[in-house]
Amino acid sequence: MTFDPKTYHDTHWTLSNHISSLNVLDGTIWQHGESGLELIDENNKLPVKLVTVGRVSAYRLKCGPAGNHIANGMSPLEKAKYQFHISRPAHHDLAEDYQAGISTLEALQSQVATTKHRGSMIVEDVTGKMIRFIKNVFTLRVSAHVKQGT
Repeated sequence: MTFDPKTYHDTHWTLSNHISSLNVLDGTIWQHGESGLELIDENNKLPVKLVTVGRVSAYRLKCGPAGNHIANGMSPLEKAKYQFHISRPAHHDLAEDYQAGISTLEALQSQVATTKHRGSMIVEDVTGKMIRFIKNVFTLRVSAHVKQGT
């Protein structure tokens, strides 16, 4: 079965959590979370999960076992992150959804941004705007050592 972008667009853009949906931000609020501000669904008090479309770009693709970790002690291992960018899809309908999603993300970012530099989530180069996704690879574990014999 081949992928049909037109059918995908027609069946997904009406989802309430699709990033190009007209009502995607209805019933959402900003709230402080563990890693900063989070967009929360007012009904269930859980973080909002949005659906987007895009094409994974090879630009700064860091999804190997160690993510973007630089060896030889340049940075601690717990700071290593997986990183990839989503760029505009080639198909017209999906490209329109992508652009609507970029507009939604820019509006969200402008609601909480404290500076004019907003390059953390949306990255722009000569090819256009891309959405950056980053996730920590490792978690620092601290274990308690019990002294024996004292």
